[in-house]
Amino acid sequence: MNSWVSLALTALLLALPRVLMTRGEADAAARIKPEIHGDLAFYWWVIRFYTWFWHRLQHVGWAPLPETGPAVLISNHTCCIDHLLLQSSCRRVLGFMIAREFFELPIVHAFCVRVGCIPVNRDGRDLQAIRVALRALDEGKVLPIFPEGKVTANSGRTLGPMLPGAAFIAVRSGAPVIPAYIYGSPLTDDIAQSLLWRSRARVRFGPPIDMSDIKPSQAGDKNVLARVSDRFERALLELQAQCLEADPEAGPETVETSTMPARAG
Repeated sequence: MNSWVSLALTALLLALPRVLMTRGEADAAARIKPEIHGDLAFYWWVIRFYTWFWHRLQHVGWAPLPETGPAVLISNHTCCIDHLLLQSSCRRVLGFMIAREFFELPIVHAFCVRVGCIPVNRDGRDLQAIRVALRALDEGKVLPIFPEGKVTANSGRTLGPMLPGAAFIAVRSGAPVIPAYIYGSPLTDDIAQSLLWRSRARVRFGPPIDMSDIKPSQAGDKNVLARVSDRFERALLELQAQCLEADPEAGPETVETSTMPARAG
């Protein structure tokens, strides 16, 4: 049942922009940033409305991304709508690395291709995906990466271990790295529940991580990647502490008051 609900909601998200926005509104949206134009402006505004209304998203300023050129946006991974929360907080188009089985769903495939999503295998050994990610950065795109490599469904209250893939991509590309922390999101790793359960989500950004002493040629050095992963972890933990101090009331609705029952088993 959850998969059908997820598909229906995805179809609704893809259709709503054309219903809710006129062409004039879309053109006005395009003036926010050159990358957000046409259909992308439709999608961006609907995602913004959904995350603001349903998840009561607040973000401390916009993501400090360069106006042009490549950037790596690293973030903790709390639930299946983290992509939407981050995109709502950024004025540039984000091309996410997403699970291949979701990327290949006919109902979302065209949209994923349109925004430059990169399909990856869940086993973490997808060299082709890494090559595509590096090529996207070489083309000047913004690539969000979740260094934990999987959802840690605790609403952002703890951080999982850093995997080396994010550090490798960041070092090899030489792109600036901006940390982000998501807090207060739905307490679930289910796609449908993430979309339907209300929350008080927050996104906080930090300054670019200092990588001035790291060269792209060092991407194959495991010790260097470990050092970079430590920097990622420290930056994310610092943002986590700021989130907990600034807004301790943020968080998901309880399961009892949620719009969906918890998944059995």
